[in-house]
Amino acid sequence: MLKWAIVFLCVSFVILDSCSKSPYCSGIVSPTSSTPVTQNIPGFIGLYHNSTGTIYGGWGWPSGELIQTAFNFGINAVISQAQYYGYTFQTNLVDNCTVWNTNKVYGILRPPSEGGVVNQPGDTSALQPFAQSPGMIQGAHRFSELSKEYPQISGIIIDDFFENFQEGKITLAQLQQIREALEGKTLDGNGNVEDTSQATTPNLKLYVVVYEDQLGISSQSVVNSIDGVNLWMHHQNENYTNLDQYISTVKQNYPSKRIIVGVYFKNSLEQMTPVGIKYLIQNSIDMYDQGEINGVLLFSAPWLTQQYITQQRWDSLAIPPFLDSLYYPNLGEATGTVIDAHTGNPVANALVTVQRLTGKYIQLVSRKFTSDGGEYSFGGWAGKNSGSSYEVAVAKAPYQPRTFDVELQPGMQIVLPEIQLKQ
Repeated sequence: MLKWAIVFLCVSFVILDSCSKSPYCSGIVSPTSSTPVTQNIPGFIGLYHNSTGTIYGGWGWPSGELIQTAFNFGINAVISQAQYYGYTFQTNLVDNCTVWNTNKVYGILRPPSEGGVVNQPGDTSALQPFAQSPGMIQGAHRFSELSKEYPQISGIIIDDFFENFQEGKITLAQLQQIREALEGKTLDGNGNVEDTSQATTPNLKLYVVVYEDQLGISSQSVVNSIDGVNLWMHHQNENYTNLDQYISTVKQNYPSKRIIVGVYFKNSLEQMTPVGIKYLIQNSIDMYDQGEINGVLLFSAPWLTQQYITQQRWDSLAIPPFLDSLYYPNLGEATGTVIDAHTGNPVANALVTVQRLTGKYIQLVSRKFTSDGGEYSFGGWAGKNSGSSYEVAVAKAPYQPRTFDVELQPGMQIVLPEIQLKQ
């Protein structure tokens, strides 16, 4: 399964208005051509921790292929730590944002209960976080700065948040410092946020991990300080059929917040059953289709690779044919080119922001730069019963921004007309 990739270059970016507000909206754009895809399209399912491991194969999937290359996951979460499961931080991030053409990347912050430190003033290297005791404030600032070069970075997730918050290991004031660092405010030499500094990346979102047995914890101050919830189940085997109930509770206790569903393949206490895993993935796909959640993260890459699980376990999970049935056929991909309206030359480093219009709220799907040749691509959910509409916004100074709508086609790669930017 060869994967097509485009290398995107690095520049700063601007935030775009929606089509309904932009004077440069082009309306619905029809593709110039469509072709059946021969590879997995990146969508809204991905990994909470990647790995250099390979898969066993079967069901038409080749054995020995890198897990990311095989599944072509569309969203991945990268921990702010020097190295993890064979990847250095730099290699993992760069591969996600260039080689693999991933739609979105989330940063993971390691809390004190997992060996992290809230404030680690020396942890300042952008691409080389500390191997031991990495800083959370510094990690948030790291992803803020890197998002200016790699706009696939959509925000951060604080791991095991409430265990640390309830025990005072992360205070509300520190949570707000982490948020301000993520928004791109300046840090002083002691690792503290300078409150009066300018927020340079206010678009980035802050998620916190919440487990099913923590849904009753009420803190309006926390709710006001975050943008979303990453829901996991401590007792997945016993509680997976309660997913709908848990999502309803999240919506009640965290109104208007984004939701990412987490699915365990194995944790430190027990091996997760295939029936529970598939139930959660299938129901999460339905929820995404309806616009109820923003994505799905799988914990984690090692438990899908032959370096960490047995052939028997891989065969019993049977995730490739499961996704080949319910997920990949309902994804579509779009490609296009951005050119200068006056010269006809390609426009490199234009920011292409893609949002899914569900009727309930807008889901950020992808944010990427065009290549040297002005090319861009994104994958997304095309819908089970009806098409999914996407708003594509293109911007680069000093050009006027352009915004248009497009519908993806299941199992197809569509080519969009050239987008002409005028100054």
